[in-house]
Amino acid sequence: MQGLELIRDLAEIERALAKKLEEARRSAERKIAGAEEEARRILDSSDAEVRQMADTLKIRIAKESERYAEEAREQGEGEAQRIRRQADSSIEQAVEYVLSEVLP
Repeated sequence: MQGLELIRDLAEIERALAKKLEEARRSAERKIAGAEEEARRILDSSDAEVRQMADTLKIRIAKESERYAEEAREQGEGEAQRIRRQADSSIEQAVEYVLSEVLP
């Protein structure tokens, strides 16, 4: 009889261990699923942040390009006006010279 009791006790212990093992497996699966979901959430959040940073950078680059273009345009206009003034002065001097040479 003691052998039968021992076998029953061992069978009970084995069932209890199998139950604990199954609970541990389910718990591990839940934790893995939770970790995978958290990883997806973090990845999605990171992707959205990268897209937002890229959009912000594109806007910033466009504004800077506009500012540089405006500065270049203003400098070009200023240089053109300076050249016109010099040319006008030179033309007046040339006309005066030609007239002084042609007219007595």
